[in-house]
Amino acid sequence: MRPDAAALRAFLSSVSRRLAWIAAAEGAALGLALAFVLALVGWPGRDALVRSLGVGLLFAAVGVLARFMSSHRRRPPVAVLVERRAPQCRNVVVTADELLAQGDYPGEYTRTLVYREAARLVSALDPAALFPTRNAFAALGACVALWAFAVTRTHPPTAPSGVRGFATTPITKAAINNVDVAITPPSYAGQRAQSVRDPARIEALVGSRVRLSIHAAAASIVVETLRGKLTLAPSSPNTFSVDLPADADGYVALEPETSAGRAGARRLIGLSVIADNPPRVRITAPGKDVFLRDTHNTIDLAVEASDDIGLASLRLRYTKVSGSGERFTFVEGDVPLTVARTDARTWTARAKWRLDELQLAPGDMVVYRAAAADHRPGAAPTESDSFIAEILAPGGNAASGFALNPNEERYAVSQQMVILKTERLLARKASMQGEAFATESLELAAEQRKVRAEFVFMMGGELADAPDPTASMTDLNEEAEAAGESDLAAGRMLNRGRAALLRAIRSMSRAAAGLTTADVAPALIHERAALAQLELAFSRTRIILRALTERERLDPTRRLTGVLTDASRDVRASAEPQADPRVVALRRALAGIATLVGSHAAGTTASAQASSLAESVLRVDPSSKALQDVAALLTSGQLDRAATSLAVALRAELSDAPAVTTSPEVSRLGGALADALRPHARTP
Repeated sequence: MRPDAAALRAFLSSVSRRLAWIAAAEGAALGLALAFVLALVGWPGRDALVRSLGVGLLFAAVGVLARFMSSHRRRPPVAVLVERRAPQCRNVVVTADELLAQGDYPGEYTRTLVYREAARLVSALDPAALFPTRNAFAALGACVALWAFAVTRTHPPTAPSGVRGFATTPITKAAINNVDVAITPPSYAGQRAQSVRDPARIEALVGSRVRLSIHAAAASIVVETLRGKLTLAPSSPNTFSVDLPADADGYVALEPETSAGRAGARRLIGLSVIADNPPRVRITAPGKDVFLRDTHNTIDLAVEASDDIGLASLRLRYTKVSGSGERFTFVEGDVPLTVARTDARTWTARAKWRLDELQLAPGDMVVYRAAAADHRPGAAPTESDSFIAEILAPGGNAASGFALNPNEERYAVSQQMVILKTERLLARKASMQGEAFATESLELAAEQRKVRAEFVFMMGGELADAPDPTASMTDLNEEAEAAGESDLAAGRMLNRGRAALLRAIRSMSRAAAGLTTADVAPALIHERAALAQLELAFSRTRIILRALTERERLDPTRRLTGVLTDASRDVRASAEPQADPRVVALRRALAGIATLVGSHAAGTTASAQASSLAESVLRVDPSSKALQDVAALLTSGQLDRAATSLAVALRAELSDAPAVTTSPEVSRLGGALADALRPHARTP
């Protein structure tokens, strides 16, 4: 089809659709107008709200259908309507439309001229301006408003049939019929959702969503957990819903209330949260530190990892340590592993690690450890024990191997290592939360203070006893130092080395202060300045670091010169032992059970008191299996068994009675006898 003919046909189709929308709006407005009149006269009935809504929609649909049929019969062709609204077309659009209906003949010159002229004319026309929809839709909106007004006036808002008692009938006695619990585990666990009815205890994986659907004859439900209380309004007739997070062990207490505020029988449901344990990973081969004579070696590695839900990754990471002193360099990398998956929770891996690829030198070492991660979002990988592979220096002897605790520092703390960790922290800042970033910054501040303390100790403390607070941290009184330290009399070059150490210590102080406030970027500048000063100090020919600035000697003339009668005992008031709040709470609960049994209460009162005691027991330790059983016994009304079980649990909390010891009088008499016999024992 010619482009001009296609443009004309697209324009006419757009106009046709617009006319159809106008006809539909007019038909719907006409139908709603008729429904409005019927609603005013009270048809189909004052109590049939749903029927009135259906009648209005039906009339609107019938009006649309009738308008379409009438317009289809009597409406002239679209091209004729366009010519009526746009006389400047001079029947060119009508002619082109008739030619399109006859068929397309590419070889005719006349058709080409007609299509071209028609396309030029319709390109300047706007269907929205030729056939505006404003009047039709305004009429439809007015009819909708009138019909809605008539319906709401003749049918005041009431509850639907079968629900009317829920809105209007007051509830005089509240009671819970049943409780449906839907447990939706977190998406990463890949577990199915569970549904139970009236459970005594809910068990859910941490991070799950627990939804309670409470069916009760009540005006409201008070939900109490360890977090606090929440009052629920009905979400549907006699149904209350609430979503609870499964993040810690606890309980859910449900108490229905009437419209007058009178409470019904409480229902207690325990909540046990199953923890998602971190993965377990260990290196089974070689499983010890190795010391090698050269780098032409291959280490056979074997790794085992497991998780209670499912593993996501398993890596073997290493850190190459080269250099010495403050010139340590650290290079990290991964060792390729061949992973065998027994199932989603148990993996094994093996690797043949060629040390030649690391380009190690004599004296270098490699610290390696395995890291496994599960699918839990935001969880840090679990690392195994670290082992080392060290290339012995010429003449070196292999020392006994060791394995460091993964919770402790794996490398010797040095200024170079502090800088490396700070750079890594800055690189991860964009992907970390503010609180986590501040916590790691505080840990780095502690390491920086540790390095500073080592150098301060070696130098014998600060050089000045009373430094000038207005003086600069980088200034050094060389005359005062030379007077107090005879070692510096050798020359000014030695004094410069000492000054470099002092500047390094002060730069470490500034770095620690910046890390404490999470101002990491400036702290890194001070850390590098401290390292530069340390390298400058160690490059001097003679640096003496002393434990004390002055030698201290004991004065033998003061020995045995004191007065013995001046010596006296240091009498201090004995501290009262603090009562264990856990034991106190359990004792109160046991006393409450005894009181409940002795009161001979029955019915709703006894049930409410037993439920309250069960809550107090669970508040002590929601994770304790023994206390969970006690709460279940109390809820079921088995008070005798609950008291026995609670006494057993309380006995486990108490310490054993002290063993029988000799009385102070007997001990004092034995000491006096020993003193009396001592002179006779020395007599030959």
